[in-house]
Amino acid sequence: MKKNSVTKLSTAAVLLAIIIVMQLIKNVSAYISGPVINAAMVIAALEIGTAWGLGFSVIVPVMSLFIAPASPMSMLSGATHYLTIPIIIIGNIILVLAAKFGSKKGTVVFIISLAAGAVLKWLFMWGGGELILLRLFSESLGQMAAIVTKVFSVLQLYSGLLSIVLIVPAYKVLEKFKKSDSLKN
Repeated sequence: MKKNSVTKLSTAAVLLAIIIVMQLIKNVSAYISGPVINAAMVIAALEIGTAWGLGFSVIVPVMSLFIAPASPMSMLSGATHYLTIPIIIIGNIILVLAAKFGSKKGTVVFIISLAAGAVLKWLFMWGGGELILLRLFSESLGQMAAIVTKVFSVLQLYSGLLSIVLIVPAYKVLEKFKKSDSLKN
């Protein structure tokens, strides 16, 4: 196996381990786990390839069904979880692609693209929650749909914006590490 393949698989394994740990503590504090999970998805796209970041964007919400299916409002949001997975997947993809777009265009553009991605993810998830859950399922789900859209509106914006504080320094350190490692070889 080539050194590059081993490095990519090792990086993917570390990021996946971080995501799993964050999923396990999600019920303790989504305000901590959300930004870290967002950062791991973005770092995957930037460091090991866009396909990895997109793959993580898809598996994170699906994985949450098995690792931490309930949130602090478990009984209320549990019934809507299956309906929100596609919304979360698309929101994650928006964040990852926005980060990838700005990653090679300088620090300022990178930060702006991360912020734009966070806001677009939030708008999509909040809009998707409002449109799909409240409008289409409000009669059958009642209060549950309203609670899930509130979680999307507040938590996702916070998570996306706070993840910038984690992503930018991590990406800078990894870029410096890659440059110094390539000089040695």
